[in-house]
Amino acid sequence: MKLATNLTSITQAKNAIRQDMIQKRGKLGDSEKNEKSLAISKRLFGMDEFKKSKTVFCFLSTLFEVQTEKIIRESLRLGKQVLVPLLDPEEGNLQANRIPSMDIDFMIGKYGIKQPTLKFRDIVAFSNIDFVVVPGLAFDNIGNRIGYGAGFYDKFFKKISSDVTRVAVSYDFQLLNLVPHSDLDEPVHFLITETKALRCLDS
Repeated sequence: MKLATNLTSITQAKNAIRQDMIQKRGKLGDSEKNEKSLAISKRLFGMDEFKKSKTVFCFLSTLFEVQTEKIIRESLRLGKQVLVPLLDPEEGNLQANRIPSMDIDFMIGKYGIKQPTLKFRDIVAFSNIDFVVVPGLAFDNIGNRIGYGAGFYDKFFKKISSDVTRVAVSYDFQLLNLVPHSDLDEPVHFLITETKALRCLDS
């Protein structure tokens, strides 16, 4: 009973942070958002782990998230295989969909996840992934993450190798001293903001 109570308290605390971060994110103007996203992308490109990677799994950003189009385009330009999340509606899990370019058609699916349209579905195994770019609403400097509440990335991380580099991209204001978390939550190895790159865990 105590565990259930603790999990309930953690969930309530997470939800309060989610609401706060969504409000703060929504106040960013387009130019500020694009400027911050560009700075984040440049820091990510400087990572040795990115330079060495061959297969990048990267979320397709929606309006108020850190914009990932430049990350995806640069990965493709460098000859890396790029995979994007695709939600399996039956299982409620993330799948990996290979994309040949950013000039294909996309749609907004369930839970607001941006993904390729049916015409461009190309689902592949997780086995070749060696670098993951992770979304989220709040983070701390030891790698704890608050996502959108569905647990997709926590389940995804449990299915891929622990050697795969997990990199969260975030605005500075999304970095907190400590975010509430439980044993069910999977941390990230690195956190990149517009002003800093933090190593949270050894990958």
